[in-house]
Amino acid sequence: MTTEHKQPQDRRKKGANVLEETAARFEDIEGHELLKPFTQVKGSDQLRLMSQLQKLGIPDAESTEVDVNSLDLDKVADLVDWVAERFAVDVAAFEDFTTGKGGFERALTLATSYAGALGESEA
Repeated sequence: MTTEHKQPQDRRKKGANVLEETAARFEDIEGHELLKPFTQVKGSDQLRLMSQLQKLGIPDAESTEVDVNSLDLDKVADLVDWVAERFAVDVAAFEDFTTGKGGFERALTLATSYAGALGESEA
């Protein structure tokens, strides 16, 4: 009889780590090209995006864990639509990318990573 060892990812609650990719460079995240280059985003829009994430209780992009059960999913859906309308280079392409299985996770990862990268200084 062999004993199967659980891996750390086996112990995580489902949906508790949807922002795992946000620790990566934004340019390395799948779908990054669907959002406007940072040079085209006004400071006021950057602040609005970060404000929307804070209102939802989504931590900054440095954090990697969000308890999906604690989020108001209607408001998260509105945020995803708002990001598509405000920041997508091609809204239809963004919607295609965030449609289907895992679409919510891709959309949330993109939005939070984008906000985090916009908030970084170029020191």
